[in-house]
Amino acid sequence: MLVGITAGLHQAVEAAREAQRCLREGLSNEEVLRRADAIGSFSGPMRRILVDMLDGIGLQDALGIDSTDRLFGSHHHLAAHVSAIDYPVFLKDQNYTGSRPPLVRHPVLRSLVRACLGARVAMASETLVIPLGKAAEGAVELLIGDGLLDQRRCLLGLPHPSGANGHRPAQFKTRRQELNDRDEGLGTVETR
Repeated sequence: MLVGITAGLHQAVEAAREAQRCLREGLSNEEVLRRADAIGSFSGPMRRILVDMLDGIGLQDALGIDSTDRLFGSHHHLAAHVSAIDYPVFLKDQNYTGSRPPLVRHPVLRSLVRACLGARVAMASETLVIPLGKAAEGAVELLIGDGLLDQRRCLLGLPHPSGANGHRPAQFKTRRQELNDRDEGLGTVETR
């Protein structure tokens, strides 16, 4: 389970366009949702950065695939692409970054985290949870503190993959070996 903060405008638009295209083709609702998720989730330059980080810690080896890029295509079924809050959130016409107001300190946002992300982790009780960045990590830690999520299921410490995160390269370099060591404890996953 890859956990972001909330869908940004670009991701929401890309997912909606894909859904429209699939509906015009007459695909089933399930297939429309699957394809919209695969296209919209972490789309744009952020996806390449995310794939580079996940491959950089060896997650693709644990999953038995050649690259985590496949989690957005042929092996989409191996990953849940989720957000701390399911809905796009904007503040002053800008994508919400999770910091102002603080995601888990604001009562309304905190309740949305519990309702949205809390429900998702409850549905997938054995899933590895990988929050992306401090705000998503704070949301995951909120659920850990609430007793809704076991910390042993979480791979904490990945920076947010946004190109706007100027600290990301240094953060990833510092944490890469620790993340790789924790990832190696996962073993290999069945990839039917």
